[in-house]
Amino acid sequence: PDIEVIHHDFSYDEQDENSSLPNFPSNHGPHISLYVSELAKAYQSAAKLGVTYVNPRFKRRAYNEEEALDQCMFRLIEIIDPLDENKEVILYLEHEVRSAKTKDGKKYKSCPLNEV
Repeated sequence: PDIEVIHHDFSYDEQDENSSLPNFPSNHGPHISLYVSELAKAYQSAAKLGVTYVNPRFKRRAYNEEEALDQCMFRLIEIIDPLDENKEVILYLEHEVRSAKTKDGKKYKSCPLNEV
């Protein structure tokens, strides 16, 4: 069957050289949200790889594991192959890693899964 594939290249916005504002990767574009059952373990793995990221656009920010657990989420933007010895970035695409459960063990309100 013929299938039309739509392709989009992700890129960073140009920054005005005269701007006094800090330059952050585009944070108003696409991002991926995913749910995990063990947020602490996911955060520890991301932190060990050095890929955790704090998006200044949002009020909910996780600078460390404790804040990630309190916020029930953390972000990363550098996608790397953890088996690559050089840990080179493959892609820059923001991911919001969310806990499937709240701190008290209930299903998180935005989690689309029927059961967790």
